[in-house]
Amino acid sequence: MKTIYVLILLLLVSRTSDLLAQESDPKVYSWEEARVSDPDTIYGISFAKMKLSSLPEELAKFQKLKVLDLQKNKLTKLPDFIGDMKQLTRLDVAKNKLSVFPMVVCRMSSLEQLILNRNLFEKIPECIEYASSLKYIDLYDTPIRDLPGTLVNLKNLEKIDFSGIRFAPSFQEKWNSLLPEVDLVFDEGCDCME
Repeated sequence: MKTIYVLILLLLVSRTSDLLAQESDPKVYSWEEARVSDPDTIYGISFAKMKLSSLPEELAKFQKLKVLDLQKNKLTKLPDFIGDMKQLTRLDVAKNKLSVFPMVVCRMSSLEQLILNRNLFEKIPECIEYASSLKYIDLYDTPIRDLPGTLVNLKNLEKIDFSGIRFAPSFQEKWNSLLPEVDLVFDEGCDCME
């Protein structure tokens, strides 16, 4: 009888550790796999390369998501319900058609990695400071013209990638002095954007 209890205990411990591992380093499912699963068991979903111009409303049920991959689509905006995903730590919206910064990001205090490269917007709003857990922002080849002063309030920020954007040397110097602890990846300075 003790053997059965030990086996059951081992099985429970194994299942618990699998769930904890899934939460900390989530498996990313395709939308086809995720939509037929229990939303409470899915921590990562990819819509990459699906040529979507909008996201399905059904996605709002997946409140335990930690990773959402929306790269290489045709999205022009993000739905409001994305901002309600309070456990999301990584949002990848690279290579879409966002002409305005997705304001829902400002409601995402658990977000650590924000990938917005190769989009069309030129401005980051002041409210970015409310995404207080941000560690990494990727703006590669997005035509950013200026940065909000509130970036200095992001105390967890470690790196911003500005590759592909030709900021003036004076702009780069200014931001390197404002964010001395942050790795700001700039291309060679150029006064070509003035």
